[in-house]
Amino acid sequence: MTCPTGRCCPLSMLRPGEQGALVEFRCPHGQRHRLTELGLTCGDCIRVISGECHGPMIVALKHDARLALGRGMAHKIIVQVIE
Repeated sequence: MTCPTGRCCPLSMLRPGEQGALVEFRCPHGQRHRLTELGLTCGDCIRVISGECHGPMIVALKHDARLALGRGMAHKIIVQVIE
């Protein structure tokens, strides 16, 4: 994982309203393939819509698509925080 111009963290660490650029998936190939099928690709900008302590995170993808992710999966998606 390289983030030369900013800090990287798991998607699960972002708060509602924060954005990040997808850097990498830290999950097995099958899960990575499924996330790609759902529209997540490296370099995409992701904005957290909701994601309190419990329950799934809801994120906005390109073209205003929304995706609900479990906390475990969100923790495997590494993003570079966009300030």
